[in-house]
Amino acid sequence: MCGWGLMLARPFAPIRAAGVRSDPGLLEKYLGEELRYQIGYGLLDHVGDAKTGFMPTDVSDIYKISLEGHGVGFINFFLGGVTYTYTSFCRYLSDQDRLHPVYFELKKQRGTTQSLRSIRYNYKTREIIYQQTTPAGKALITTESMAADRIYEDYLTLFYNFRHGRYGSLVRNRPYKLPLYVKAQMQPVTLHIADIETEDRFRRREGNQTGKDYFIRFQINPEDVSSGSGEIKGWLSSDATPVKGTIEDVVFFGDLWGDLIEKQILRPHRRVRVPAGIKAML
Repeated sequence: MCGWGLMLARPFAPIRAAGVRSDPGLLEKYLGEELRYQIGYGLLDHVGDAKTGFMPTDVSDIYKISLEGHGVGFINFFLGGVTYTYTSFCRYLSDQDRLHPVYFELKKQRGTTQSLRSIRYNYKTREIIYQQTTPAGKALITTESMAADRIYEDYLTLFYNFRHGRYGSLVRNRPYKLPLYVKAQMQPVTLHIADIETEDRFRRREGNQTGKDYFIRFQINPEDVSSGSGEIKGWLSSDATPVKGTIEDVVFFGDLWGDLIEKQILRPHRRVRVPAGIKAML
């Protein structure tokens, strides 16, 4: 359930100056949004839950986005308790009406075993610092220089920038390039919105067709979703909200799917603290 992208034929949507925007800005539309998903596998329609969050912090123009998923029921008990947490601290650029990644973290936990992967987008030194901490506590660090003419996104900033139309509107039978840099030497990922014939064929397989307006496919870093292939397919609504997603070839499960069960905007917004190490990068 993580991805989204940069259109090949239209790399930038028009940038509107602050104060003259005719449509709602990104923060007006999405700040406080909470999406809840029910996760299923095979004939079991509830083996886990997932929830997104988009909150302000105690630092001006810095926001926290999160996606947390965990197992439930006997399968979760059998696996020893599984939790995945994706977290992004990002800056809102008011002149471009978009989010700009600062720090991204992916934490996987199964029972008492935990692995952690983090990315620091350091715009002062023009470096990306990738760090992976193994369950044994060993830290593996890789540093790459940031290209001056490149857009950088993590999973969660891209999730909102794409939905907000920063890369153009949804168009059937069109490839999009995803400027997703969450791993050293990673190349942009391509997202495909299906043509109408393919879309209709897959829609007929859905019991509940409500809100399933665009059928998409893309592939991400397999280890980030514990998948052998990293292949993801699913449905977007007309306003680009992911209403269903299937991750293929997941370890222990095969194909694992998630259905949107609730969408709400929480107000007033609860502010969260930015860790000191991230504040030092700002």
